[in-house]
Amino acid sequence: MSKLVRFISAVVVLAFLMGMLSCKTQRASLKKPLKEYGFDYLYKKLLENQMDFEYLTSKMNIQYIQEKNRTELTGQLRIRKDSLIWVSFSPALGIEAGRLMLSNDSIKFLNRLNKTYVSGKYQLIDSLLHTTIDYSIFQALLLGNDMAQYDVNKYRSTIDNGLYRITIQERRKLKKHLKGNEQSSKVLVQQIWLDPQSFRIRRIDVKELGKDNNKLQVFYDEYQTLGDQLFPAKMRIEITSQKPVKIEVKYSKTVVNNPQKFPFRIPRKYEPFL
Repeated sequence: MSKLVRFISAVVVLAFLMGMLSCKTQRASLKKPLKEYGFDYLYKKLLENQMDFEYLTSKMNIQYIQEKNRTELTGQLRIRKDSLIWVSFSPALGIEAGRLMLSNDSIKFLNRLNKTYVSGKYQLIDSLLHTTIDYSIFQALLLGNDMAQYDVNKYRSTIDNGLYRITIQERRKLKKHLKGNEQSSKVLVQQIWLDPQSFRIRRIDVKELGKDNNKLQVFYDEYQTLGDQLFPAKMRIEITSQKPVKIEVKYSKTVVNNPQKFPFRIPRKYEPFL
């Protein structure tokens, strides 16, 4: 009798374990597929969940990789939204090595190591990196937001590997942001992958129409909570061009809406780099 009891007990335990396994399998198989939404709804949710602030400051750890060269830096980021971006770069535990300031129409950079500077329009970045970038694109990439100064034409939406993907086949800079001799003929193609729960951006691809060999990609690996907003915690930037570049950024100690100063002065002894 005791053997029979032990046998029945073993069968009951085995059945219980199999039931647990089947329940887990069933729950996994019953995972709800993503609901299909049109572009208008997804783009609206994207805009609703973007970072919004007047000032932002954050610490940064940066790895810059080009070919076989790897540079590790720490940095401090300051932003006045839609106006100024200021970054101070330092080697690990070292003194400031460089300082960058971007406005809507110009870029300035100090290299304190060799006492040189760069000051000019965004075409400088185009010529150095062989890719299209300006203030709106740069700010959007840092924040995980959309490019505010570009219009939206010829779009579609799909589901891609558990994320919502929206494709904007023609993006031109809005006329009110075109100044002087700025090239208005550039047409950008953009793809955005959205998280299905937060509707924050998980990945961005940007390229200039007709230039498939030049591409800018950004991957947002983690987000951090700031009040009721989500700000990137880790991001990767990959620039595909004649000289591919990878940049990995980790943010920490991020604070919003504390007024900031943006000091930038070019010393007299510094020589222009370009």
